Amino acid sequence: MIQFIALIIFLSPLAQAYTFNNNFESRFKDKNVSVSVDELTICPNAGLTVYELNELIQPAVDKFWNRVPTSNLRLKSGGFSIATTNINTGRLCAPTDTTCITTAGATVIAPVDEIIIACNSNALNFGGSNVIAVTIPNHFSGKNIAGAVILINESSTIFSTLSKADKIGVIAHEIGHAIGLGHTKDTSALMYYKTVDQRSALGSDDIRGVSYLYPMQVDGFGLLGGCATIQNNDENPGAKSPFWQMGASLAVMILLIELRKLLKRSQARAAA
Repeated sequence: MIQFIALIIFLSPLAQAYTFNNNFESRFKDKNVSVSVDELTICPNAGLTVYELNELIQPAVDKFWNRVPTSNLRLKSGGFSIATTNINTGRLCAPTDTTCITTAGATVIAPVDEIIIACNSNALNFGGSNVIAVTIPNHFSGKNIAGAVILINESSTIFSTLSKADKIGVIAHEIGHAIGLGHTKDTSALMYYKTVDQRSALGSDDIRGVSYLYPMQVDGFGLLGGCATIQNNDENPGAKSPFWQMGASLAVMILLIELRKLLKRSQARAAA
């Protein structure tokens, strides 16, 4: 009976709206992932220096993805990476997109071994001036992501018009794609496909998605919880879903597991 109650409590908030960035639910195998700025990128149209771009990474991971109690993913700023081939002007292609790779030829951006952020002026990567950024995992090890590239649109000045808080939100959104998440139709989620001003926290749908891909393990039980772009849009999605909801579910599940253990011990003593 306790197992049944625990299952109901655990599954009830998990009505899935989140999607994945590919068709086989890939993720990083290592749950400790670095996010770095390419050392030779330049971002004049984005309206910031590479040092200012680097300063956006840590708040983007700490304010959003590192705060999920039901996920074991831990992201950190890796500073500046070594130079990536054609990072500023090259074509970003998924490893399976042979048409893109063939067309790009020598200009294709080389595979990376972590999450790399750069600015890029090749308009073909973005599909329109209204697209702020694009992210593609361009290196896989089997079905696991080994590296992903986040490109800020340098063929447009749209990124430069955002507030610092919204720039952090865009970087956090793109990191979501880099770790394996796709878009959602949930307007309260960070992974909603359009920008939302003053995004300050993950929505419950984001939390479910990252917890599914990177579940925190508790007593042996796993907690579950392509190309991606973000477009500019001015609208208010309303209130955000608080972090305590998933934390409370985790606490209740741990409590029920401990009660089950206690019940088994009591039954064993009664039978002795």
